[in-house]
Amino acid sequence: MRECDLVMKGGITSGVVYPHAIVEIARAYRLRSIGGTSAGAIAAAVAAAAEYRRERSPGKDDFAGYDGIVSIADEIGRDMASLFQPAPRLKPLFDILMAMAAAGGVSKPLAMMKAMLAAYRGRALIAAAIGLAMVAAGVLRSDTSLAVLGIVVGLVLLVAAITLALWRSIKTDLPAHDFGICPGLTQEGYDKPALTDWLADRIDRVAGNLGPGDVPGDPLTVGQLADHGIEVATMTTDLSSGRPYQLPLKSDHHYFSRREFEALFPKRVVDYLVRDRAPLTDVGPQLPADLYPLASGRDFPVLLVARMSLSFPGLISAVPLYRFDDLLPEGPGRSKVRRCLFSDGGISSNFPIHFFDSFLPSRPTFGITLSRWEEVRHGDVRVDLPSHPRQSTHLPVRAITGIGNALSSILNTAKDWQDTLQSLLPGYADRIVEIRLDESREGGMNLAMDEATIRQLGDYGRQAGRALVERFDFDEHRWLRAVSLMPKLEGALEGMATAYRTVPAGGEPIYETLLTEHAPRAYKNAQKWREEVLAPFAAALAGIGDKAAEAHAAEGTRSVRKGTVPNADSNLRLVAGADRAPVRKTQSPA
Repeated sequence: MRECDLVMKGGITSGVVYPHAIVEIARAYRLRSIGGTSAGAIAAAVAAAAEYRRERSPGKDDFAGYDGIVSIADEIGRDMASLFQPAPRLKPLFDILMAMAAAGGVSKPLAMMKAMLAAYRGRALIAAAIGLAMVAAGVLRSDTSLAVLGIVVGLVLLVAAITLALWRSIKTDLPAHDFGICPGLTQEGYDKPALTDWLADRIDRVAGNLGPGDVPGDPLTVGQLADHGIEVATMTTDLSSGRPYQLPLKSDHHYFSRREFEALFPKRVVDYLVRDRAPLTDVGPQLPADLYPLASGRDFPVLLVARMSLSFPGLISAVPLYRFDDLLPEGPGRSKVRRCLFSDGGISSNFPIHFFDSFLPSRPTFGITLSRWEEVRHGDVRVDLPSHPRQSTHLPVRAITGIGNALSSILNTAKDWQDTLQSLLPGYADRIVEIRLDESREGGMNLAMDEATIRQLGDYGRQAGRALVERFDFDEHRWLRAVSLMPKLEGALEGMATAYRTVPAGGEPIYETLLTEHAPRAYKNAQKWREEVLAPFAAALAGIGDKAAEAHAAEGTRSVRKGTVPNADSNLRLVAGADRAPVRKTQSPA
């Protein structure tokens, strides 16, 4: 059976397109590496669980996990809104948000006003009662001015009371819940599971990871997937450190508070995380006393891979972790251990199509992206897999019409430009299917989509999966990747050869000499390794670069760069990776 990797874009409720797409692809391919961000991270986790179930079956043909994904799609279609359950103190804010999301563009202000009156009805009634009392007194006294004043006072008090209540929710209650209205756990008064409870159960049931009585026990882990050749990866954003991380975390340098995690994750998952682990000691009075080392690598739960990527700011609470801030001086009342808030992966990379990439792919990495549907531009075409390479001029030009629109465009450009341009490169665009959604009623923050709309989105996903299975040409894809890479590689090696033997300004040693004679302060190696391994390897690469320079300078097409090759806006260089593992281990410094 053919194999593939799969990456899915984030989009909150837009993720309902993914279940049927995953199942269509899984009918023709084994999924080896699955990734995504935010809603795409949920889809990746469930897809990995389904593939795990198939891979560990005797004939590697158990499709029950994927059938479970279809059931999930049907379940979401019936009642997606129940997954989003606000913390009690933030329910008024949630009700306002839901009312605005359900209203059309011109009716949003009216919907917001009605929702605020309903959410803060107690304060509204008090303000109205005061105003009405003054009006009644004015009528009884035949004092028109007092009656009018009562109306004015009532309105002023009403606006002031609601504004203050709303301000308190935003300024105090929202930060207290780590900037998310919904923690993810089932809240009091709800008879259906909230998002994280629901997801934890579905991952283990899809995977067949059940204990006695078909009850989930320890959560499915990254190591269990790896034992069957399956990888799952998502993005998260450490707002406190100003950097992204690729999940699962690979290094032991984060801690979690048991109490805080019990407010975010099912008890069975927290019990697994604290088992056989001792809490950090001597952390200081300002920090929780229940800080445990967070599992990493093979022991990292698949649930955390999804949930730590899905923390949409304002809607879903961020996940707090702790780590040592090594450059912070300790002092009275100040510890090196600091609290870090991990928020939505889409802040850093909403479509991490760079996941699982290599110079020359041995299997395709399919991508499913989400975009805005515009009737004048797209007609009735909602699903598109390009048959020819895309150009940067194919990007839609959208008018910037107001301050809100401008701020949104600034934010989206800042966070998405790398993913956008990467998706246009030859050898990338041909494996990315685009699903176009009507943002006014489909996906995004439309938490209250009706069943018919959700089923329609599921059908778009089914079409996207079939397009990849039926129309993708892997040989053509490999050709595109090769003719895109080789010219860049040739040019990079030519530049390396020039630098390797060129005396730098100031007359310092050339690289050819430096590699064997320099006395380094960092990364010291045996002289034998430097002379017999490092220097010969560098010289061999420089030799290829010298030949590339000669070929490029000569007449004819002996140079790779002189062939009919893509003129792509791409560079070959070292870039930082979000999965880079810091050195520190989870222990207090000596």
